[in-house]
Amino acid sequence: MVRLMAMRQSDWAWVFGIACMGVGIGLSVRAYPGADWDALILMLGALMLLRGAVEGPSPSRVAGLVRALRVILFMFAFAAVNRAQVGAGGAVAGALGNWILWAVAALLVALPMLRRGLPWGEGRKGLHGVALIIGTGIAFALVFRWLDPAAADLRTLVALAAVVNAVPILWGNARAVVAGMAFAAMVICVVIAPGAAIWPVAMVVAPVAAGFALLRKKAKGGN
Repeated sequence: MVRLMAMRQSDWAWVFGIACMGVGIGLSVRAYPGADWDALILMLGALMLLRGAVEGPSPSRVAGLVRALRVILFMFAFAAVNRAQVGAGGAVAGALGNWILWAVAALLVALPMLRRGLPWGEGRKGLHGVALIIGTGIAFALVFRWLDPAAADLRTLVALAAVVNAVPILWGNARAVVAGMAFAAMVICVVIAPGAAIWPVAMVVAPVAAGFALLRKKAKGGN
């Protein structure tokens, strides 16, 4: 009980993130109608929680804008996956055509811009970050257009949101277990076609993620 009371918000974020992954895989194993769609949403939610567990307040407005872009990608990915459950065709277009989501996106962009006392930061790093996101999106679009033309738009959006939000965890100082779980969730979101069974890929990725976490723990000196 004392240990639970001592847990910080970041600790709860990664605990719930890992729980989301476990529940998602369990739903996929259960295999009721729509289970793998629900599992995919939980995988995206797990990444969102795990990223929140390692990121503190934005150090600058430029960094805040890049973080806002990551959240916006998640927001549209969630909306598109939700729409795709009743028909994958036009799911991404429907999500992008939702003016409420764009209004929320504008608010997310405005928050770091209007925050008092926050320095602008180095604009070049922000431009590099945006360019990397765009380049990654183009690469995914080309690959999925070749592999799975019917679901290319949805797979591109989901994969881009997963990778962009996993990178800060993998490159940062996150503890080994958090980095390993984020790696697993990212791979699952990239490899799985939306609506396909998640648990077989999760079983294959699990030992790889465990090895990644172990290597990271050794590199970080036991953290």
